[in-house]
Amino acid sequence: MLKNGRPYSIENGYEDAGLITEKPAEVQEIVYTWIRENLMPRKTVLHGRTSYGIKHLLEDDTKIYLTNNEFKDAMLQCGYEPVDPNMLNWLYCLSAKSPAFQRKR
Repeated sequence: MLKNGRPYSIENGYEDAGLITEKPAEVQEIVYTWIRENLMPRKTVLHGRTSYGIKHLLEDDTKIYLTNNEFKDAMLQCGYEPVDPNMLNWLYCLSAKSPAFQRKR
């Protein structure tokens, strides 16, 4: 869900309210750069790729661990709006041809 324009999650009684802006500036810049260079927007929803899964791709590439909420906040900061902010794991309008999805893992 969104709370004051920022992501906020509760799952099984666990609150995840962490924001990317609470991370050091160097970490924020690496994350924002990764999003800009590895994800491409499109007009329709990309099913099967959620915030939770994409954050793991970022972690594999950068070795930076983010909570799902921190990653969702980073996506918002980069202009990616969730399809349904009430979902725990957000879907986005992303191209399946995005570089992040093309690498063999």
